[in-house]
Amino acid sequence: MEKDWRTTIKVMILVTFGTMLFSFGVNSFIVPHKLVSGGISGIALMLYYLTGIQIGTLNLILNIPILYAAYRWLGHWHLMITIFGTVVSSFMINAFSFMNVYHLTTDPLVGAILGGIFTGLGMGTIYRSGGNAGGLDPIALIIRKYYGLQMGSVSLGINCVILFVASFIISVEAAAITLVCIYIAAMITNRVVVGFSQRKAVFIISYKPYKICDLILYQFGRGATILNGEGAYTHQHKQVILVVVSLMQVAKLKEAVQKEDPTAFLMVTDVAEVIGRGFSIKSSAATQQAIERVRAQVEMND
Repeated sequence: MEKDWRTTIKVMILVTFGTMLFSFGVNSFIVPHKLVSGGISGIALMLYYLTGIQIGTLNLILNIPILYAAYRWLGHWHLMITIFGTVVSSFMINAFSFMNVYHLTTDPLVGAILGGIFTGLGMGTIYRSGGNAGGLDPIALIIRKYYGLQMGSVSLGINCVILFVASFIISVEAAAITLVCIYIAAMITNRVVVGFSQRKAVFIISYKPYKICDLILYQFGRGATILNGEGAYTHQHKQVILVVVSLMQVAKLKEAVQKEDPTAFLMVTDVAEVIGRGFSIKSSAATQQAIERVRAQVEMND
């Protein structure tokens, strides 16, 4: 899918900022303790320890075969962003190499934790923008595109395989500490991509579906969907209400529903990502006015 120039510029700015965070994390906390990171950059780090060639240069060379995958499965726009991200990330890694000599931390475990935080923030920023920085990112994007898995989780799985191989090159202790870094980076990446405001999906089975929908609309300001269902044992027709709320609203919603219908059945589950009006899309003034008109009409009918 082609993007307009404004979107492309925004993505390029965020990719640049994300690669800066990533490069700072690698050079400030990972390299001084001779740890490795995940993906192609992890392989580049191992080769750097063996040859002394700049990490960014190795990263750029190793990424060349990955570009075909981006072209084959992600399209021309993503190919362009992949090339941009690969070049910028390689440049930034070399540009921040002066941080290697400062040794901001003396404990390798602390270095792994901070390195994971900064690299996770960097990669999360890149992923959230819709771009990538080369390496295994195009592979993770392909898996996310066709299978819907979270980027951080995909990267964690691939990186565990790479880390197993790396343990034969670096020490077992360094590999174990690196696992901490990769795990933290994956968790931070997921949080940045999904967002720090966690959502919950609530399924409600009640004999008072419209009453409960009213309280969801007017007390919580959320929309709801009524699904038609049938009891497996009684074959009795039932209506299931589906609503997505913030984490802070769950307890209040359960209390309000049980007060309205003590026999109601509720199921609460995590939601990885919510896209749509009221969450990722702000409601327009016209939509808000329409809701107010409906609310006033319902109150008049009552």
